[in-house]
Amino acid sequence: MESLDKVFFYNFLTKEMGDNLDVDLSDESKELIRSHTRIIRLNKGEFLQIEGDVSRYWGYVSEGLVRIYYLQYDKEITEQLAHEGDGFLDYESFFNQSPSRRFIQMLEPTTLYLFPRLECEELCNKNMEIRRFFRLMTELVLLLKKRRIQNTIFRSAKERYQILLDEKPNLVLRVPSIYVASYLGITPETLSRIRSTVK
Repeated sequence: MESLDKVFFYNFLTKEMGDNLDVDLSDESKELIRSHTRIIRLNKGEFLQIEGDVSRYWGYVSEGLVRIYYLQYDKEITEQLAHEGDGFLDYESFFNQSPSRRFIQMLEPTTLYLFPRLECEELCNKNMEIRRFFRLMTELVLLLKKRRIQNTIFRSAKERYQILLDEKPNLVLRVPSIYVASYLGITPETLSRIRSTVK
């Protein structure tokens, strides 16, 4: 893993994360986060995590595409599709340090920012700004997950596809249809029918 370029990382904190989290970090806090963050580049098909691993990182996609999925009766269920600007967190495994059910796989050559759990805890215990920063990051991931669950329960298949299309049009073009269908909780055949009716 590599250390992050200071200027590039500060831009990431102030522009990308700042816009999403409404957080104002001092230069000292930014430097502390940067110095404890790692950058990793993985090829298409490679895994950051497999079932049985204990989650060690809060992740953020700088470039590329990530699929988080689990197995249910030997069937792959896509839980999250993360591309540039998206964070991801295996919440239960990360905080409980328990073996995970989830696989984290790259669908494209991908560059990730990784925030190691133990170092996050250490920084949060020492710095209130950083504690708030990671709390807001975690809340954002959980809110997005809750919204996805609600959409699955209360929206029709066509509505779920339209929401995904409206929010992330490029994602729909980049992800294989079988994964999009799994993410939406429908069959590939249903997805094909929906696509033929949506402009």
